[in-house]
Amino acid sequence: MSERELIEGALNQVDRAQVDPALPDRHLFPGYEILCEIHRGGQGVVYQALQIATKRRVAVKVLHEGPFAGSTGRARFDREIQILGQLHHPSIVQIHDSGVTESGHCYYVMDYISGRTLDAHIQQYAPALNDRLRLFHRVCDAVNAAHLRGVIHRDLKPSNIRVTAGGDPVLVDFGLARIAIPDFTDDETPQPMTITGQFVGSLPWASPEQAEGSGTGIDLRTDVYSLGVILYRLLTGRFPYKVIGSMREVMDNIVRAEPERPSTVSRDIDDEVETIVLKALCKDPDRRYQSAGELARDLDRYFKGEPISAKSDSGWYVMRKTLRRYRVQAAVAFAFVALLAAGAAVSTFLLLRTRDAEHALETQLAHTREARDQAERTRDAGLDLVGSL
Repeated sequence: MSERELIEGALNQVDRAQVDPALPDRHLFPGYEILCEIHRGGQGVVYQALQIATKRRVAVKVLHEGPFAGSTGRARFDREIQILGQLHHPSIVQIHDSGVTESGHCYYVMDYISGRTLDAHIQQYAPALNDRLRLFHRVCDAVNAAHLRGVIHRDLKPSNIRVTAGGDPVLVDFGLARIAIPDFTDDETPQPMTITGQFVGSLPWASPEQAEGSGTGIDLRTDVYSLGVILYRLLTGRFPYKVIGSMREVMDNIVRAEPERPSTVSRDIDDEVETIVLKALCKDPDRRYQSAGELARDLDRYFKGEPISAKSDSGWYVMRKTLRRYRVQAAVAFAFVALLAAGAAVSTFLLLRTRDAEHALETQLAHTREARDQAERTRDAGLDLVGSL
């Protein structure tokens, strides 16, 4: 799909939203009553609904026509249902039902997540840097839960992360997700979910391998890069490079432009946090964290004051962090070593003093013996002289 076709498709979606804003029949989906529209995107529309039997609010996502229409769009929608059915984590939206209406509309029912998107939450509450890091750490845990199931999200961005009124992040919209290691349990060979040369994702948050559009090299580390962009913006309020301009210019920046060091934007960002961010944003996937779990574990080390793996090649850094973490034990050990050193110094001093005293005594005794011998020789000489007379 060309850039022109994508733009035209998006414009068609806007036109349809303007000319056809009405809700579908309130009872179009059996067992649910449509209340209002929540979100309209390229793949589908999400409505808030009431589950009649339980009286609880849910969200219903409906596939519609647009740039993702056709067999590929239906395959992605079915894949999203399949993936959500496999993921069970408190920070991942849960699916409850799916089906096709009598009029042929494909839909599925999921949790209704109240609250705000991640960026809106940050803008409203302006949490401290450490609180932002801890919130992001929970997002990484959710992404890692997907990674452990072999799922690549491929569209991680603040608008796909909802934060509840209680401050809990929830990862949503797996419409572009795919299985990293397909489960070949049937005789049908799965069709690839990426078309060579077609960009898939949200461009400002995309990885270099997504921007190149080759369809190859997309793996768990692709999500790690997007998490790095999210973290960079979470901490600095800006993107790591320019994302305004033509599609080709932005793609070129993603592939080639090195991120500005976060500490130059905000003085609150220390060297360790900066190292974590920049490792997640490495252009070379081999130099990134290899999964969201690795990124989360380094953040956990940072919270605990342990050496982070991103700086493990620095021996002085590791020693300094270890001493800082175990400062009480280190102080006791240092005091003990100092006491031993002081004791050794005193012992050495006393030993040297003793040796000096012994040496002086031996010298004095030698002088005394020499004087006595000299006196005896003088006496004997005198007696010999008297005898000769």
